[in-house]
Amino acid sequence: MSMPRLIVCLLVKNGMIVRSESFLRHQIIGNPISTVARLSNWNVDELVILDISEQDYHDMRRDDLAIRQGGDDTTLGLLRRIATVTCMPLSFGGRIGSIEDIRARLEAGADKCVINTAAFERPELIREAAEQFGSQCVVVSIDARRHEDGRLEAFVDRGRKATGLTPAELARKVEALGAGEIFLNSIDRDGAANGYDLELVKSVTEAVRIPVIACGGVGRYEDFAPGVTEGQASAVAAANIFHFFELAYPYAKRACIEAGLDMRKVALNSRWFPREPVYDVEAETARINDRLERAKANLGPRSILSNRPPKVRYCRSCLYPSSSATYMEFDEHGVCMGCRQSNTKFEYPPEEWERRRQLLIDILEKHRCPYGSRHDCVIGVSGGKDSYFQAHYIKSLGFNPLLVTYFGNNYTEVGLRNLYRMKDVLGLDHVVVYPSVQTLKKLNRLGLIVMGDMNWHAHIGIGTTPMREAVLRGIPLVIWGEHGEMDLSGQFSMNDMLERTYRYRLERDARGYEWNYMVGREGLTAQDMSLWTYPSDQQIYDLGLKILFLSNYTLWEGNDNLKVSQELYGFEVPDISFERTYRKGSNLDDMHENGMHDYLKYIKFGYGRCTDHATKDIRAGKMTRARGVELVRQYDHVKSSDLKRWLEYVGMSEAEFDAIADTFRDPRVWWRGENGAWAKDNIWDEDFGS
Repeated sequence: MSMPRLIVCLLVKNGMIVRSESFLRHQIIGNPISTVARLSNWNVDELVILDISEQDYHDMRRDDLAIRQGGDDTTLGLLRRIATVTCMPLSFGGRIGSIEDIRARLEAGADKCVINTAAFERPELIREAAEQFGSQCVVVSIDARRHEDGRLEAFVDRGRKATGLTPAELARKVEALGAGEIFLNSIDRDGAANGYDLELVKSVTEAVRIPVIACGGVGRYEDFAPGVTEGQASAVAAANIFHFFELAYPYAKRACIEAGLDMRKVALNSRWFPREPVYDVEAETARINDRLERAKANLGPRSILSNRPPKVRYCRSCLYPSSSATYMEFDEHGVCMGCRQSNTKFEYPPEEWERRRQLLIDILEKHRCPYGSRHDCVIGVSGGKDSYFQAHYIKSLGFNPLLVTYFGNNYTEVGLRNLYRMKDVLGLDHVVVYPSVQTLKKLNRLGLIVMGDMNWHAHIGIGTTPMREAVLRGIPLVIWGEHGEMDLSGQFSMNDMLERTYRYRLERDARGYEWNYMVGREGLTAQDMSLWTYPSDQQIYDLGLKILFLSNYTLWEGNDNLKVSQELYGFEVPDISFERTYRKGSNLDDMHENGMHDYLKYIKFGYGRCTDHATKDIRAGKMTRARGVELVRQYDHVKSSDLKRWLEYVGMSEAEFDAIADTFRDPRVWWRGENGAWAKDNIWDEDFGS
């Protein structure tokens, strides 16, 4: 018998990786190019990519991301891009119905093709493909559903069409036609995280001689090995779990080996595919120069549409638009996934929150420092209301955290007082990391020009500094606050219990621009950027570093966090609200977060911080939707006065700032209206109800 394989399965929809649950709910969670590059860095055994898009187009959308689809936005274009960042065996499926489809995918970089619907509706395709390309290139995907009476049935067409055959019967048919492998997925277990349906797996492995890949249901690393030892599969695969946890594949491989499977050893850091992206410096410089030239000519974004774009869609429950900076999905009722996930959170009974609290305590106890020789965990703090709440909560459980701060040099006066008060009122140790101000000024300018975000340095700095300190001090647990994408746009489920990862930092915090992208620009050196370099995978693996989101374990609500911080620790808020939002207690660590940094979000995507804050308050039942619309109309468009401070800080004129910002406008949101002025659809122009 050949060595068992551990396979990663990625589901792709319109160019982005999606999280799947029961084949029905799909939430966009990541970029396939950077994800595959990450898997290549781990020397993954094999990769299966299933494109579940209804139409053949792919949308990387944002112009401020380092990784774009490029000129070819088709399935084959995506496959060609993926093939450039991997040398692992690659199986590719999705809308394959002819020999020509198979040939095109193999020529684009796939080693095997995964066929589902056509294997049932046009079985002669299997024979033709085996004859022309060899059985080893032909993988048949069988999606199985278990009926209420326990009967198993094979389905096709993304689990929507019954075949009338058991999975074993269909497997025998395609084996006889020349299929070289079976990819077996359980519809019922998809996204459920309760382990493989081993009875299903064994029914198919006993029916055929060709290799069977088991998929569907993995929630723990320990779930993989039984697929081989009990289900007798030749390979075990999963999708969701590899998106949720840091170093998930190496840890899963280690669990399989420890369970007795004779697999390839864990291998970090491929020599051919480094973790940090390698940038084409000449091409990137040309891209920056092109943007600056367009800014000088006041041309706006490169892809601006001459006609009015399609209308922006707004959630019928909250205020979030389809142009959201975080990927947004709507259900059949026009309600966004952020609202759906928020409903789940607020509907949990007290006993569920108590269960999650106990889970957190168990994790903290496992990582508690013996004999009090060091801290039990690290908490990254800004000195804001949520930081106070995090520190308060962990300390109230009886643990001793180390507070760690990245100092971005943009504090408000009130925010600065709150930051320095933390250690005293909470009685905790506090490490503050101060980058060079000259370096920060350069990164502010570069952030605006490269990605339309002067606060790139802060996003990546905040997402790096606590983990650097944790590794430096040998503390294997970091506590984060909320998961922004899950909280606002519902990218993940509350049941995923996901953790912070390097990929999350690269895609979300850094937008694909790692620290090394800035080296050589404005005279910056690798030494200048050392504070923004993340711990190595080997350091993370050896320490067993975990980064938890506290919002998975306790009901996270910003207004309540503020109340706790004020009542127990004297947390200060300014006398007046920010100019771009009605809240007073948020983002006091950075005057630009609620100001001009947020104005740039409005310029790009057509909405701002007030939309974020009002959406959260609507979901929490603290505000009506009608009132939220009024506030958005009042605040979202405002160009705030902190711009003057920033322009003096970096040495730029307001005209230069505006011209550069305009090049980042999303052409699906903005168009040139009367007299050449920018125009967009507004939520108050539509009758959505309140």
